[in-house]
Amino acid sequence: MATTAEYFAARVREFMRAHSMARDGSRLLAAVSGGADSVCLLHVLVELGFQLEVAHFDHQTRDGESGRDAEFVGETAARLGLPFHIESRPVEQESRGSGKSFEEYARSARYEFLTRVARLRGCEAVATGHHADDNAETVLMRLIRGTTPAGAAGIPAVGAWGGVPVIRPLLGISRAEVMAYVAERGLEYREDTTNADVRYARNRVRHELLPLLAERYNPRVREALLRFAEAQRADSELIDNLAGAAFDRCVSRQGAIDRTRFRAEPRSVQRRMVARLGRRLGVTDVPFDRVVAAARFVADGATGEVFDLGSGVQLQNGRRHTKPLRPTEAIEAAETPLTVPGVTSALGRVFRTLSLEQRPAADLAAYCTPRRQVFDAAAAGTDLSVRRRRPGDSFTPLGMAGRKKLQDYFVDTGTPAYERDLRILLTGGGKILWVVGGAISAHAAVTASTTRFLEVDVIDGTEETAALDGRADTEEG
Repeated sequence: MATTAEYFAARVREFMRAHSMARDGSRLLAAVSGGADSVCLLHVLVELGFQLEVAHFDHQTRDGESGRDAEFVGETAARLGLPFHIESRPVEQESRGSGKSFEEYARSARYEFLTRVARLRGCEAVATGHHADDNAETVLMRLIRGTTPAGAAGIPAVGAWGGVPVIRPLLGISRAEVMAYVAERGLEYREDTTNADVRYARNRVRHELLPLLAERYNPRVREALLRFAEAQRADSELIDNLAGAAFDRCVSRQGAIDRTRFRAEPRSVQRRMVARLGRRLGVTDVPFDRVVAAARFVADGATGEVFDLGSGVQLQNGRRHTKPLRPTEAIEAAETPLTVPGVTSALGRVFRTLSLEQRPAADLAAYCTPRRQVFDAAAAGTDLSVRRRRPGDSFTPLGMAGRKKLQDYFVDTGTPAYERDLRILLTGGGKILWVVGGAISAHAAVTASTTRFLEVDVIDGTEETAALDGRADTEEG
């Protein structure tokens, strides 16, 4: 007869297959914080035969306790004979100048680290220890503070960050079942003392609100929340598909919305289209009430009226079309120096710079993405800034012949007019080094003689912001 732990592992395997999480035996990066959830994840993935590497992000919090967690995870990986990767940063200190809450900043920093390691090590996905109780708590918290149908769908079984899959093999398993597996296997784990601190909203929901709802209203309230989330996720996927097709019908390449076609779409589709347009225009966070108001504006607003979508982006109604307007001069003119090495918040993004003595990957073309580039550190210099474009800007794009005006580069690459004023430029010593999301300058490109490297990562929060909306100390390394 199968033991509880063997049955547990079989359930995890079936859940992973049902959600097409990873091929059997593939290489995965397990995000391990040291808590029971992530320790359980690590051991069950070993048991299921995956090739594993372990990653831990130390936030340098809790008066040194996080450092002891890091030591424990490193020792656990060593006992299992698994490669171990760690990054330690003073996240609370860094977050103070970022314009984000500690939780938001920590989540971005943690996932940036995890996905960077996964890419470097050739891992198929990052695996985190979120379980069913985490999902129920997340759904309830979002309902309390107000959310969209997409937010009410809870934590996805399979998501992505920076193009790297993020999988949650334990999402179909309850916390009680996780603890039973850990007990039967005799596994050691670390207790995070802040998990009992009801000053934090999630802990109040976990230790006070959910038990109250279970006692007085529905003893199976967690299951009810998960059924609700699954229904919302299925509906949300359908609306997203409809909105994508509607967007192609209603919105031109230059970002102009055909108002007649827009009015013909259901309101839920209209709202998704507005949110999608906002992301294309560089608006990283459009609150739901503003999305609703913007959709109403496009459908029914008077000709000539202007609507503020946020981040300096405005929409103006014409008789037949709604068009995006040029960003405000204040936003265009802003120039922010970057800390090298370090983390800087500017223009609605978080920029992270790393000074490297070794080439970060053998194949830099594959390693670099629209959000990450590597430069020759000596050529780039340390006087880095980010800004929008200015009249007369020019540079020599890598792989293109001759120096080009930035305007001509945008024309040659087919960049829509409405996007050009929103594109961010990385400069060094006054020279354009990178049109973020596009070409880098030949001036600072890595060559065979490069001995020092500068990596720049751009984190904007548009991916998985809602899906990764878990507690800051959740079991994810």
